[in-house]
Amino acid sequence: MASVGLKTALQALVVDDVLSGSCYSSYSGKPLRNGFFSGSGSNFEVPGTSLCRLAAVSSSCNSQPLDVQGPSNDAAVGGDGLKVLEISMMSDQGEVKSMLVEFLQARGVNGSLATRAVNKATRLTAHLLSLLRMVYRIRYLTGRELTASEIRSSLSPFLEKLGAEQDKVGLVDVFISFPDAPSVKTKNLDSYYFGDSFTSPVLGEVKFRSFPQLQAHMVYGKLPLSLVYLLELGFPPDDVANVVSQFPSIASHSVEGRVKPIIDFLLGLGIHVTDIPKIILRRPQLFGCSLEENIKPTVALLKELGVDSEGWVKILSQFPHILTYSLGKVQQVVSFLSEIGLSPKESGKALTRFPQIIGYSINAKLKPFADYFHSIGVKDLKTLVSRSPQLMGLSLELNIKPTVLFFSENGYTSEELSTIILRFPQLLGLSTEGNLRPKWDYFLQMDRPNSELVDFPQYFGYSLEKRIKPRYEALEMRGIKWSLNRTLSLTGPQFLKHMEKETELTGLVQNLDLRESDGYQ
Repeated sequence: MASVGLKTALQALVVDDVLSGSCYSSYSGKPLRNGFFSGSGSNFEVPGTSLCRLAAVSSSCNSQPLDVQGPSNDAAVGGDGLKVLEISMMSDQGEVKSMLVEFLQARGVNGSLATRAVNKATRLTAHLLSLLRMVYRIRYLTGRELTASEIRSSLSPFLEKLGAEQDKVGLVDVFISFPDAPSVKTKNLDSYYFGDSFTSPVLGEVKFRSFPQLQAHMVYGKLPLSLVYLLELGFPPDDVANVVSQFPSIASHSVEGRVKPIIDFLLGLGIHVTDIPKIILRRPQLFGCSLEENIKPTVALLKELGVDSEGWVKILSQFPHILTYSLGKVQQVVSFLSEIGLSPKESGKALTRFPQIIGYSINAKLKPFADYFHSIGVKDLKTLVSRSPQLMGLSLELNIKPTVLFFSENGYTSEELSTIILRFPQLLGLSTEGNLRPKWDYFLQMDRPNSELVDFPQYFGYSLEKRIKPRYEALEMRGIKWSLNRTLSLTGPQFLKHMEKETELTGLVQNLDLRESDGYQ
């Protein structure tokens, strides 16, 4: 995985213009290590480049030497001069290492891993310090310290070239193994696919060179078997690359020991093989979980709640994250549902419809939810959650409280509000300004009592333009007065049939040309 782009990145290691007495003295261009470009495992052909130019090209360094006039080497390299040089280099080492850590972090490597990698990258650190010593030779020998800005501007071009085309995993490998190319250990060779192509039952023949998005994850042109296995399952190459970017460790996982058992377990739950890529893409961290200690116990717990194969298909298509939570976390949420009155079977149904509940904090999300509804007089949380478990995903401040305030301001009592919410809990997810207010204003135009909305709060779930207005106007034109429930809940054909029948009874038969949809929003 780390060899991609290394051919160009390692150009920074070969020098043909290194300072010897001035910034532009020549150097033979020999590799830094004997045999670096020859021998087993090395086939790089790297042209010479100017290390001085790599370091010096920046906003503060144009094409002029960075050295200033100072004493000659003979005058400077005395005991005191060497001591000054040593102290200066020690001072700059910390700045260089900090720069390397930040460089890795900027490319997605987490802080602790970046620090460990830099601590192991002793040869790279020494090389960068040597580079600084060559570029700022006189400054060091005269005891004038470099600024952090000078250090960073000089080394940035070198690091950018070193990190060209590397993903974060490959970059860590390059840092640690510098100046050698990261090698594949013999004991791990059986974890890589050494063919140039393979035949997938879904994709047909796949030639690796045809998919550049996979190249970042190859080692010496060989793709890890775990990734080949995903391709064989039908993962498009782009999706495989996406999985690795989200969960880099999969590239080093054993197919038989880790990846395949997880896939087989999902298939055993009733998941169709064509749905596997979608599930893994949403949560590739599944491959980092223990099948025996984490996944199986969670599945067993939910099966006790009545979740069957059909339920697992629904759960994992929505929220495969559920299998990555600890058993203790899942048990906490199940206990909470029990506390608000749900039976085990009802809890299973709620989790099947909205498995995201498992991801919510008990103290920060679920308990405040329950406490608020108790405070406004909604005591039957069991019915509320059973009818619409998705409510638990709504924001108290942005969704629920503004809706409650809207009805309170329009004259509804706490008891009426409780009835409205329990009869149509989805109401709390509707926009106050975009949905409730326009329909409320039209309700007022219909000159109906507020109690009708207590009886039929589902009114707010229908489309104002496609359902409410056309039906009300058709009835109004014929002098027919129906309840909101009857007006809106009938299907289109039923509505026309009953309206015609009632029109005939009153002797008001007319030509009806009422076209409408059964839209429900």
